[in-house]
Amino acid sequence: MFKLLTKFHSRVTRLLLHFNIGVRLLALIGLAASVAVALASVGIFGLAASKESLRSVYEDRMAPVQQLSEIAKLMLSNRLLLQAALSEVGFGEGGARPAELVMNGPLALQTADAIEKNIATIGGLWRIYRSSALAPAERRLADRFALSRGVFVSQALQPAVAALRAGNYAEAKALATRARTLYEKAAPDLQALNQLQFDAAHQAYSDGVRRYENTYAIALGALSAAILVMSWLGLVLTMSIVKPLKLAIAIFKKIANGQYDTTIAIEGRDEISKVMLAVREMQARLGEDEVAIHQLAFYDPLTKLPNRRLLRDRLQRALSLSTRNHMFGAVLMIDLDNFKSINDTRGHHVGDLLLAEVALRIQACVRQSDTVARLGGDEFIVMLVDLSPDEVVAALLAEEIGEKILAVIAQPFMLENKRHHSSGSMGLCLFMGQNASIDDLLKRADISMYQAKNSGRNAFRFYDPHIQASLETRIALESELRNAMAGKQLKLYYQIQIDKLAGALGAEVLLRWEHPVQGMVLPDQFIPIAEESGLILAIGEWVLRSACEQLRSWAGNPATEKFLLSVNVSASQFRQADFVAVVSRILSQTGVNPARLKLELTESMVLHNVVDTIDKMKALNRLGISFSMDDFGTGNSSLSQLTNLPIQQLKIDRSFVRNIPDNHSDAVIVQTIIGMACNLGLAVIAEGVETEQQRDCLERFGCPTYQGYLYGKPMPLHEFEILATQLIAV
Repeated sequence: MFKLLTKFHSRVTRLLLHFNIGVRLLALIGLAASVAVALASVGIFGLAASKESLRSVYEDRMAPVQQLSEIAKLMLSNRLLLQAALSEVGFGEGGARPAELVMNGPLALQTADAIEKNIATIGGLWRIYRSSALAPAERRLADRFALSRGVFVSQALQPAVAALRAGNYAEAKALATRARTLYEKAAPDLQALNQLQFDAAHQAYSDGVRRYENTYAIALGALSAAILVMSWLGLVLTMSIVKPLKLAIAIFKKIANGQYDTTIAIEGRDEISKVMLAVREMQARLGEDEVAIHQLAFYDPLTKLPNRRLLRDRLQRALSLSTRNHMFGAVLMIDLDNFKSINDTRGHHVGDLLLAEVALRIQACVRQSDTVARLGGDEFIVMLVDLSPDEVVAALLAEEIGEKILAVIAQPFMLENKRHHSSGSMGLCLFMGQNASIDDLLKRADISMYQAKNSGRNAFRFYDPHIQASLETRIALESELRNAMAGKQLKLYYQIQIDKLAGALGAEVLLRWEHPVQGMVLPDQFIPIAEESGLILAIGEWVLRSACEQLRSWAGNPATEKFLLSVNVSASQFRQADFVAVVSRILSQTGVNPARLKLELTESMVLHNVVDTIDKMKALNRLGISFSMDDFGTGNSSLSQLTNLPIQQLKIDRSFVRNIPDNHSDAVIVQTIIGMACNLGLAVIAEGVETEQQRDCLERFGCPTYQGYLYGKPMPLHEFEILATQLIAV
């Protein structure tokens, strides 16, 4: 028998090999579906029979049980209602003798109504019950109960209802006693009927259970047989697929070991044969692609961050890029403090969780263009690119990001539902160009990182002591700048503006900081700090208000009432949504003539969000304020927008004025600007006029208005007023 089965098995296996894998699978799926349908049919028929038994239990048996139970309840209710009505009695006017007891009239009437209603309900339920098919034994009991119930109703309940309505306590009491006696005679028949119905229901339920068990046994047997057959067919189908696949796997292992000369024999036309054909074609290319495949291993498997190899590659590119764009970058090395104690006390798996979480937090602190890498252990490297062309600004930005990283590392970690606190020590170094190798940068960052650890951990240090000192100076300067306004250390200086015919026109307002210790601090030292810290908004508003107050002061003097003041507006100040409202409020509060105020905007500021800029300029024009474009000619594309801008004056940048006597190109540019302003109906003024030769060239080109050291350097108010008065007199 076993040999016959083995022979049959082999024949089926060989037969399957003549068909594609898809056909084999479809055939097996079809057979499985057929078996499922057959089993479902058996189950459905069995369940239908069980359902019929349950329906019979409910409709044929349980409904009569419910009807008889309700009749019993109502009959008992009638007897109890009658007794309850008799319990509510009082004494009549004739004294306290029993013959003089009287019932509660309203309660007696309500009881009579309730009893009559129950009698009617019982009659309806009884008719429904008698209309159903009854067995002979049930019919005999039903006839006997009908007789006893009739006596109970006619000889006790109905007379009792009449006595209740008449208020006859004695009669009602006697009838209540009779009702109890008659109820006790009828109740056993009703209980026997109920028991018969319950027994019939139980029998129907037992029949349903037997049908279910039969269905279950048939389905289980069919399922077992189907499982055996399907398992055997599945095994045959699996072997028809697995055996060729094992051969393919053996070939793959040879290729994985670098044996690219393995001969691949292809037999048949099924899917596996097609796969092997593709593998043979791939094998020819793997030798060439092997080097490229190895390059994919550039990421740390735990944190998914770039590893040292990829970091070095990106550092090399960053160094080359910084050479071309002259932008500083930075390398930040971070080492987790006391990380070894986590591995020792909580286990390496918890340490791995911490490293992965730290990696995510560091990545959230940097830009997409920056790189976060893991060197190994608990050391991370952050490479920041394109920070700033200014070394100090770049260091400040790197410091800001470094502080942010240390702050997020210092926040608690939830590792396996337990809080853990950590910190990091960081070393920073800047780079630009090829002045240092990759190894030099990593070494500098490593040295400064250990300096941070030695300083107490949870800190950072710059490699270059000069940058560290510059940063500390800058931070101190920012702190002092916050107090400069309150301490009245900020002063307005005035540089006179001259017209060749009218003399002194007014001045450009310039800001100076008279530091109590450092002396005069120039704008290029503190204005960038004010811009980055946001203090420029308050400072700019103070400058604008002070200039308007000075114009109001001059308005009372005939010698100075026509003076103009030009005020520089910073980009962040002008881009404030309420800038027009702020200027309008200052004009209203100071009462100054807006025609005496001129706002100077740079080309780059004007070209940022041109639509918003034009809207604000037009709104301020309507208030009477004029605009001058500062440093004109140094921008890239303002010429295309010039005709759309509501400006009234162009200011020629000092870089063009400086060499116009000797540099033909600068002279041509200045002539072009003056000619363009003339054609557009704009006034023109040249700044940085320091020599008579420069002024004469400008005058010859058609520029009549000047500002520069030739006429006066920026000076305090009283010196300016003396100089301006002298020039007016001349």
